Amino acid sequence: MKRLFPWAVPAFVLFLIVLFFTFRALPVFPPAAERPAEQEEQASTEVVILTTTDIHGKCWDVNLLTGHEEKNNLLRISTAVRQIRQKYGPENVLLIDNGDLFQGTQVSQVQLQQRSAGTSNDPPAMAVCLKEIGYDAFVPGNHEFNFEWDNMRGVYQWLDENGVPVLAANICHDGSDPACARGDNAFTPYIIKTISVNGHDHKIGILGFENTDITRWDQPANYPGLMFRHPENDTWSTAWEAGLYLPQMKDEGCEFIIVSYHSGMGEAGSGLRFGINTEDQGARMIRESEGIDFVILGHDHTSSYSNTSRTDRAGKQIPVVNGGGTDLTKSVFRFSEDPEGRLVWELTDSENLNPGDYEADQALKEKIRPYAAAAEAEIEKPIGTTGDGWDQSYEFLTRQTDTVDLVSKAIMEIPTRRLREKYGESGTAALKSAAGLDHLDVDMSVNSFVNSGYTVSPGDFTMRDVYRLYTYSNTIYVLPIYGRDIRSVLEENAEDHLKARRINGQVYIYEKGSNFTNLVFGGLNFTYDLSKPKGSRVRIEGFSNGRPFEEDTLYLASVNNYILGNSSCGMRSFSEKDAIWSQADDENGGTIHDMIAEYVRERCAAQGELTPDSFNWHWSVICPEDPDAPSSSDLEAAATLAVQPEDGHTYVLYHEASGTALTDKVKGTGLKGAEIEAYENILLAPLPENTLVFTARVNDDGTFLLSDAQGRYLSAIYGGVKLTKSPSKNDLSLWKSVPGRGGMNLINMGLKDNKALQYYSQSYITFSVSRSSPFIFNFYETEGE
Repeated sequence: MKRLFPWAVPAFVLFLIVLFFTFRALPVFPPAAERPAEQEEQASTEVVILTTTDIHGKCWDVNLLTGHEEKNNLLRISTAVRQIRQKYGPENVLLIDNGDLFQGTQVSQVQLQQRSAGTSNDPPAMAVCLKEIGYDAFVPGNHEFNFEWDNMRGVYQWLDENGVPVLAANICHDGSDPACARGDNAFTPYIIKTISVNGHDHKIGILGFENTDITRWDQPANYPGLMFRHPENDTWSTAWEAGLYLPQMKDEGCEFIIVSYHSGMGEAGSGLRFGINTEDQGARMIRESEGIDFVILGHDHTSSYSNTSRTDRAGKQIPVVNGGGTDLTKSVFRFSEDPEGRLVWELTDSENLNPGDYEADQALKEKIRPYAAAAEAEIEKPIGTTGDGWDQSYEFLTRQTDTVDLVSKAIMEIPTRRLREKYGESGTAALKSAAGLDHLDVDMSVNSFVNSGYTVSPGDFTMRDVYRLYTYSNTIYVLPIYGRDIRSVLEENAEDHLKARRINGQVYIYEKGSNFTNLVFGGLNFTYDLSKPKGSRVRIEGFSNGRPFEEDTLYLASVNNYILGNSSCGMRSFSEKDAIWSQADDENGGTIHDMIAEYVRERCAAQGELTPDSFNWHWSVICPEDPDAPSSSDLEAAATLAVQPEDGHTYVLYHEASGTALTDKVKGTGLKGAEIEAYENILLAPLPENTLVFTARVNDDGTFLLSDAQGRYLSAIYGGVKLTKSPSKNDLSLWKSVPGRGGMNLINMGLKDNKALQYYSQSYITFSVSRSSPFIFNFYETEGE
């Protein structure tokens, strides 16, 4: 065969030649120890940032009030932290707590109570945990200001002295203390840590921010001389506060800055208005800042957006974590240097760890055991005996119940005696003259009532019952209030927090809005008539002590500190300055728990046992039928009430209390609602744009999937819901319905801890199910397409 190229060599020879020159061209590396320095690979360091938030006193493995196991606690977190430090090296692990730490359990609070009473100077259990676990920083949350300032100031000092700096850059002195100029920092704003990368030291900054809205919730005695923004920050913007410190930290050499902020994500939309959208500014702070590299959020008790990112002012994606009150967040960064020696990094892993997957740290448990023993002894203290006749209703906010009335009676009767003790005969006359009062006994109570589902039953009554009866350590103020203001508060509560629905001839009363500002009243005889127009729904008969009700007469009301001056309820115009007596000023920091215990103890001493017979006021919610109302058959229906979803049928998922249905519009971690008018058992046509109409796919066990017209499935995420293109893994798209009052609870099968669909703050999310109306939904069937 004739060759086209006579000079060509055989293929095999050519192969050997190519192979020879290929190997000659490859570099030959000496063993690592023998390589010249300039040939070393660029060294990197893995640094782990661990965070906790909203632990709320969980430092023991048993809930002492219920006896149930408590897995999400600092004992287990301690073990997780130790294992992570062993893997990465303790010098490469940063551990930060983001607040709401001390309030929440008897174990966490018993030492605070003893410190307040002057019977102990020992540090509280949570402070011991921070020290023993080795936290690098602690940022106070709003619930840290539930306690007296002098008490907590001593705790913060102890933490600082024991290697746990307390950070809060936006807590400033207000200038009332001559020793501190207005605007001076009350806490350390930030700290700087050092890591080693490629044999060189680099600085990491940790900047802390407290929630701006403390003054809405806590009494001034717990933050004397303090303000929660710089005095020049008249917008209440946390981004503004960050702008004070980020350049300063950069000037001090920080190359990577962590912001730990006791706030939720919120939205970065319209302008800031205090009490409206200042509480949760995480997204806004990131969007309006430049120079932040990692953000720790909390406060909103959701981890649904943890391990995501938000865009900052420069267009950079900033990682965000939130443990949601249950998890330990773990974020791994690989730090290295660029050719100029500057720090560069990449986030290689970010996840939320479940503390329940770890064993308790036995050494730490032994240090906390004395606190648990003291708490156990405290809650086991006998108070008295409760007799028969107690109703077992959980409808605390929509009807009168004996359980709520017990609290109302205690916070009226005990302050009445305290007023007489404080003022005496001469003082009483002077006070009456100065304040325009014609009496000095408490006429009524105005309170918010939140508990975990406890009702009073016959039997022994101990401090355990007191703490289960009333969740929070609120304090009581007594203040004069005109009749016209009482009516105004009641009317606002009816408008904002109560909803009547007549369904198939039966009236259901739902509570709506936040339960924290849904008010309950004692000592007043009145009726809410929800069939009346706004502003005319309250009919007041008088007071249980026999006093008539008059618009221009002054009465005395016991009010808890949380709602006093709270912008989210009718008590916003009142403050502690209006009070003529308070636990904060006159009892050195007592709580509602103390009043309940004292009242029960006294009643049992007088009559042997406590019964609800002495709760001699009445109130109710009614909604009479309108005789001129049309028949539902005369109205155009978009959907009709169904008992349970059936396979293949189409439904609108309707929240009765708010009068809204789900849409596909995203809001935070959930979905927005669209208002739809309901009448009897129908939703009126037409359905608003973007209303989701779901097709149900029902399984033999009654669980079901819900998909919309685009084939998207209603799926849960921790703290929220979203639409997914296919059924989510781990049953997060699988739901079951459980009958409730006026509807049903929709419980997700994939989320832990019995999480259910909830309507909260104009959004559909998921949260731990309760009997309250925010969790009550109904299916309304459409004709389909």
